Amino acid sequence: MIVKSRFFIGIVLLSIVAIFSGACTQQQSTPLVIYSVPELKYLLFTNFNPVFYVDPDFYPIAREGQEEKNALEQFNTIKADTIEFSAILEYLGLPNKTEYTNEEILLVYREHKKLTRAVEITASGDLYKFVLRTGENQGERIEGTITASGKIKVLKREPSFNTYPICLTKGTLIDTPGGPVPVEHFKKGMAVWTVDNSGKRIVAGVVETTVTSVPSSFQVVTVRLDDDRTVTASPGHPTAEGRALGGYQVDDTLDGGLVVVVEHVIYNSGATYDLLPGGSTGLYWANGILLKSTLVTN
Repeated sequence: MIVKSRFFIGIVLLSIVAIFSGACTQQQSTPLVIYSVPELKYLLFTNFNPVFYVDPDFYPIAREGQEEKNALEQFNTIKADTIEFSAILEYLGLPNKTEYTNEEILLVYREHKKLTRAVEITASGDLYKFVLRTGENQGERIEGTITASGKIKVLKREPSFNTYPICLTKGTLIDTPGGPVPVEHFKKGMAVWTVDNSGKRIVAGVVETTVTSVPSSFQVVTVRLDDDRTVTASPGHPTAEGRALGGYQVDDTLDGGLVVVVEHVIYNSGATYDLLPGGSTGLYWANGILLKSTLVTN
């Protein structure tokens, strides 16, 4: 009887210890939070601020009312991505409801642009790799990893001149006295054909060159003339007339030729290029079409 009682008491004590131990274990262990990709992007934005990206509603040409128009047109598509939409609502402090005001739709659209364009994030095993830029003009380019639970590790951090790319694509041929030369091969002092104030074609030395990194999703515009001259550049690149290349339409006139094709395409070569000829005009021939350098200061 005594043995049975001791055995019963032992079982009770073991049960109490087990319950108490389990309770302690539950108190000590914190559930692991797993974030969605849009939520991870917001964590990156919080840690690296301000992020830099090219806003398609204001570059290369800002048109009044265009952002509001695009916000209304794209809202249903944005809303259909329930994971991103939920993250945006939480960030903005908006409820999930049936109808939204135009002001709320615009706020959601702006967050969508930021999430889509301000950071590149790709899955790599149990991690996500990310690349983003911070600050306008003289800023930084940052590479790193972030776990699904939000732990960030910076792998590379380097100075970066962050600007809106308005330059020529790689391989664009610039006219020189010695024949056409790809724009990416130019260095200061090299000879190039330009135009003086009277419109006369003259030789000048290259005063400055630039290389501007662009994201993998960057779009450029190809303009083809009826005489088969074709140039591809950032939509904001200026022509000799001072117009943005992306603003031309079929049947417009460019450098004496009739525009027959205007096509926007994805550019994956990583950088755009430009040069500044000596003289007062900043003009040069790119693939035989007279354009203006983006490096002109006046």
